Amino acid sequence: MILRNLAKFDLNLLQVFSAVYSESSITRAADSLNVTQPAVSNSLAKLREIFGDPLFVRARHGVAPTPLANALIHPVTEALTSLDRALAAHQCFDPAASERIMSFSMSDFAEAMILAPFVGAVNRRASRITIRNNFIAERDLCFGLASGEIDFAIESHPLREPDMGNRLLLEDEFVCVMRADHPAASGAFTLETYLSLDHLHISNRPRNANLVDGALARVRQKRRVAATLEHCLGAGAILQQSDLCLTIPRGFVSRFLSDDCFVTRPRPFRMPPLRTWLYWHPTTENSPAHNWVRQVMDDCFPTPHTLATALHHNSP
Repeated sequence: MILRNLAKFDLNLLQVFSAVYSESSITRAADSLNVTQPAVSNSLAKLREIFGDPLFVRARHGVAPTPLANALIHPVTEALTSLDRALAAHQCFDPAASERIMSFSMSDFAEAMILAPFVGAVNRRASRITIRNNFIAERDLCFGLASGEIDFAIESHPLREPDMGNRLLLEDEFVCVMRADHPAASGAFTLETYLSLDHLHISNRPRNANLVDGALARVRQKRRVAATLEHCLGAGAILQQSDLCLTIPRGFVSRFLSDDCFVTRPRPFRMPPLRTWLYWHPTTENSPAHNWVRQVMDDCFPTPHTLATALHHNSP
């Protein structure tokens, strides 16, 4: 029924529906579309006739979607995005003149390790594009890429949608870091020593597998995590003021924890490296703008690439 009724849409109706849904107001939707309020109301009347549903009802500060409108927003958004991308594939892209926004979703760890050198490379190319990062919820990643809310996602785990375009950017081994005068900073650093310590853990995707604790579980061991952070910024300060140990990729230590205040110890157990991927929606494969971004990423992170090599490669 939805597909049959969608066939009756024209582009204007799709745009009006999307605008009213996102703005929760007929007046604000008219302003965003640069049309009159009666024009939006007339389009809504046609939509209601097509679907036999009010779609939007009066709410305290505007209008609220009905259950049917909530069911429609994803296919409508994807239809508009697919059309925009199809048109964009036939347009020229001049990075020195284009002022379009390229939106990413990534953690603060990826901002420091990947976005920083990428922005530097874009700046050196005198491009006028704007780069924006908005770290969105894991459950919304695939829809965000499909709808065009974000152009790229950078993640250290596979996405649920297997058909997303992807490229391995970096991989790096985990090491243990602690303050320089930590009791375990010298002498043998065995698994027994490691397990006797309290640990700091950083996790911004708590539902994903924890590589460190997964590796320990495979040898039937468990560490005590005394503090968990969502962001990397506070890690150094916590390590300096405690006896906690942080197990983290070597590249992060090289960039942020390499001064005389910290010491690095080899990890006393086997575990896979941290692998970080760039993801995009398949419909952007032929977009000149997206291809340009991917090429700049390729230049910043030629495969195969460790994080430590990337830091050297991307130094100004």
